[in-house]
Amino acid sequence: MLNCIAHREETEAAKRFNRLIELMLHIALIFWLDLIRSAHSSSYLSFRKQKSTTKVGKDPVPTSSARVRAEEFQSRLGTEFPSCIKTMVYSQVTSGFWMGLPLHFCKKYLPKDATFVLENEKGEQWEVKYIAYKVGLSAGWKHFVFAHSLVEGDVLIFQLVESTKFKIYIFNGNTNRMRLMGALSLLNWKHNSTGTLTPVTTNSLAIKRNKRSRFTFLQLWPKRSRKTLLPAQLSGHSGNNSEEAGSEVLEGSRFCIQAVSFEEVKSFEDFHIVVKGLCIDRELPDDVRMRYYNLCSDKKQYLHDGLPESLYHKLVVGIIGELVSISDKIKNCKLTTTKEEFERWDNSLKSFKLLGMNVDFLRDRMHALRALVLESEGAVDIMKYVEAEKQHAIVENEVTKTASKLKELKGSAKKLEGVMGPLKQIAEKYEHKLREEADAPW
Repeated sequence: MLNCIAHREETEAAKRFNRLIELMLHIALIFWLDLIRSAHSSSYLSFRKQKSTTKVGKDPVPTSSARVRAEEFQSRLGTEFPSCIKTMVYSQVTSGFWMGLPLHFCKKYLPKDATFVLENEKGEQWEVKYIAYKVGLSAGWKHFVFAHSLVEGDVLIFQLVESTKFKIYIFNGNTNRMRLMGALSLLNWKHNSTGTLTPVTTNSLAIKRNKRSRFTFLQLWPKRSRKTLLPAQLSGHSGNNSEEAGSEVLEGSRFCIQAVSFEEVKSFEDFHIVVKGLCIDRELPDDVRMRYYNLCSDKKQYLHDGLPESLYHKLVVGIIGELVSISDKIKNCKLTTTKEEFERWDNSLKSFKLLGMNVDFLRDRMHALRALVLESEGAVDIMKYVEAEKQHAIVENEVTKTASKLKELKGSAKKLEGVMGPLKQIAEKYEHKLREEADAPW
């Protein structure tokens, strides 16, 4: 019986590995198709031109469009607050999460260890630790990366608006990578101890060989607790009990269920997310599942019905979680929503559509909102308003700083008046004597 259970576990691991390989090949194909399309773009042609005119023996480093936009934006920030530009690399957004800053910038403006505040363009804030001798940001930076879905190629402007506060401006660079990450939503989410979905880096997925040269799949989610039965206990079980024992060896978060048509779903209690006969309800937090149910109810169908059967169920969980998150962002978009944010949402939704999800209605709504914000007759006025709002915030911040400085100066003046009071009469007395001596006849 133990050999049977071990064989079953190895079979399940092999199946999971095969599904993963199929998924990676599918997404690699999508990526290469995008790369081929981009080969005909002007940015690629300009890069080839730059390469052909570069001296032999030197490798040219093409400037990304995100870097160009960031430098242009930085030039408009003025010189009142110092700033620096950083292009994100692997160690800063995927593994290690160490954000090194330019040495000359740190020596001049950041001499000591401190807790810094990072504020994005929406005014949201994160705390990070700055380590002076390492000239970089450490604890807390990882949360900022996940909150903004930063990837390699993105460009950030760090503007030092206060002694321990950075204003961060983000310019998304690598569109192909963002699209790939959107399709690989599975790698961006995991369950934590509270049962909610939180981000996880892509390097959490790994495949390794054991001593017997068999591939072992390292799960992205923590394994559920499993009951282990002793041989004596196994021999004492009936056939039905043996089936129960076998089911306990499998992950306890899923159970088999017969899928029903959406017409039969009358309420949230009747709504179950079934993938290849397995119910994955427990893989998602209740609030996420409720919002997904509302989306399905609006379209009167399961949005995941078009996904291929070979798709790993954990990927479906990640897709649904990201889909719900994007739908919330679309609902809550504002006049200040940037073009980059719309593009990021659209890239993820296009990836989901390629995999078979019904997301056309979300894209239609997003495109309509994008047109209102960026392409309507009032788009110019909207941009002027957004820019004026940013400048107003800067001015208000300056007013606050000036008021604080004025208060400090008034306090200093009052202290000096206290020092001058007792000495004034003495000074006047000697001034009088001095005048008498100076005015005396020769």
